[in-house]
Amino acid sequence: MNDLKSYFVALSKHEGKPALTLVSRWKPADVDSITNAFQKACDRSRIQFDVNPDISAPALGNRVASAFANGVSSSLPRYSLCECRGNGYPDQLLRRRKDGRPFALELKAKTAFRPKDGNRQVLTSASSKLRRYFPSGKPVCHLLATVLYSKLRHGRRSQIAITGLRLDFLAPSSPVEIRLEASVSQRLLSRSKHAGPVLIPAWVRKARSTQEANPGRNSRGTGSGRRNTHARPNHRRAHSP
Repeated sequence: MNDLKSYFVALSKHEGKPALTLVSRWKPADVDSITNAFQKACDRSRIQFDVNPDISAPALGNRVASAFANGVSSSLPRYSLCECRGNGYPDQLLRRRKDGRPFALELKAKTAFRPKDGNRQVLTSASSKLRRYFPSGKPVCHLLATVLYSKLRHGRRSQIAITGLRLDFLAPSSPVEIRLEASVSQRLLSRSKHAGPVLIPAWVRKARSTQEANPGRNSRGTGSGRRNTHARPNHRRAHSP
């Protein structure tokens, strides 16, 4: 288990970027102001929409987050929402109107908040977008908004209704899980110089070699109709006379 501050320090080193203060503490006055603004916006907004019943969970989550942002944006007092274009973190900028100060806002969508749910929610894996929208290097305050919604069958469609909102004002000490991942592709494997590939059973390797040596021929046999000596052996049991 690690915290958000140590994660951003390690991420900066990994990316070879200056170790700016990418996460800072919230001032209680800002927490109260933003909480009150979202409370009023949610009270004024009734957000519902229909979707195809077989919509995937990731697609539905994106629809819910987008609908919420669009629905509360016009009724959010003292603040404005601005989409951060491009892939990566954060989704939105929450900007204070009186002085233009931005806050990083990430939206997640769930049917309920379950304190014992240990499934991963990826927050961020790169700092490039965060640095682009906060170029001054000033400490950044992060807000994670979990949009709660219900899904009910309505004829041939499903009706989505936003039912609540949970705000987490992340701190430098907020615990996070860090997972270092590595991936390969068939292209990378073919270029690798590790101990040469083993194909089991052996006939697969022989058939592959023959096909690569004679790309114009069918791997099941030659053009003359002769039996392919590299074909998979027939294991059917012979009948006794």
